Amino acid sequence: MGGEGCGRDPDCSVPLPPPSSVKKEKPSDPVEWTVMDVVDYFTEAGFAEQASAFQEQEIDGKSLLLMQRTDVLTGLSIRLGPALKIYEYHIKVLQQSHFEEDEVDSFLG
Repeated sequence: MGGEGCGRDPDCSVPLPPPSSVKKEKPSDPVEWTVMDVVDYFTEAGFAEQASAFQEQEIDGKSLLLMQRTDVLTGLSIRLGPALKIYEYHIKVLQQSHFEEDEVDSFLG
């Protein structure tokens, strides 16, 4: 008995924690992403197979924002097609939105 919940009572339910408390949300600013946030981002974007390359190379948000096209195409050892899509549709977009925000901040500062 030792306080293990409901035992065998089928009508009893033990409340589960809300999903938000189980999985930590990644910061909205990519510069603050950990390596696992980067891996999660590419996994959710449909590049689960390629996401492991970012983990192996320990690419966090700061590193991601500094990546050049050649880094992605040759440095991560992933196939050309996915590498091009990852760079053009994800890394480049994240860089543009991040650096545009920096320009606005410095202009207003």
